[in-house]
Amino acid sequence: MMKIEEVKSTTKTQRIAHHSHIKGLGLQEDGTALENASGMVGQQIAREAAGIFVDLVKSKKLAGRALLMAGPPGTGKTAIALAVAQELGSKVPFYPMVGSEVYSAEVKKTEVLMENFRRAIGLRIKETKEVWEGEVIELKTEEKDDQTGYGKVVSAVVITLKTSKGSKTLKLDPSIHENLTREKVTIGDVIYIEANSGNVKRVGRCDVYNSEYDLEAEEYVPLPKGDVHKKKEIVQDVTLHDLDVANAKNPKEVMISFLL
Repeated sequence: MMKIEEVKSTTKTQRIAHHSHIKGLGLQEDGTALENASGMVGQQIAREAAGIFVDLVKSKKLAGRALLMAGPPGTGKTAIALAVAQELGSKVPFYPMVGSEVYSAEVKKTEVLMENFRRAIGLRIKETKEVWEGEVIELKTEEKDDQTGYGKVVSAVVITLKTSKGSKTLKLDPSIHENLTREKVTIGDVIYIEANSGNVKRVGRCDVYNSEYDLEAEEYVPLPKGDVHKKKEIVQDVTLHDLDVANAKNPKEVMISFLL
């Protein structure tokens, strides 16, 4: 088990894409489209038709079928497709591609299309794990001299996590420092650390930092509730392509690589 120690207190104390602004189809409850809503402007008839498509998918009456949109460049086909994905759920994979990707590839066209189809098919994996979760309010490293005598190395990571119920300071194994760096964790982020493996997952930015003038394509999440140390149902959204990549590395550890 990864070494994680609680420090007792001595006091009483993403690149912005062209369509990243689109959050949905901008429809009212009766299915009619607003002129300007959810990042969409105009194309009311097409958006209302897409809304019917979304309703059919949610009611599970469109299995095995697809939606084909045709029109000149710049008329909003990609925007409406992204809006449909957003309406179905924020974790629904959306993978746009252009014809040049198929014809300029050195592999067979069918292989390129199959890979992109598998990128767009998502799976949801659920598992209950013991975690430390909260907003990062302190993050620093402790260093020691390298055994070679050149420079210093990280000997421990000290991190303070805060929830609505309180906060705890943890002293983490130096191997977790790489996980924190890979997830680009900074002060104000909401994260959880798996107690058994030490894996770190950045959930998003705490919503107290949200403002209407923030131009970054950032996902804001509420401050976690309950204790910092808890059992949590972890939900991981992956695609068939993710499983293909993991299977190519080690077929015997496909599921383990996603569940750890």
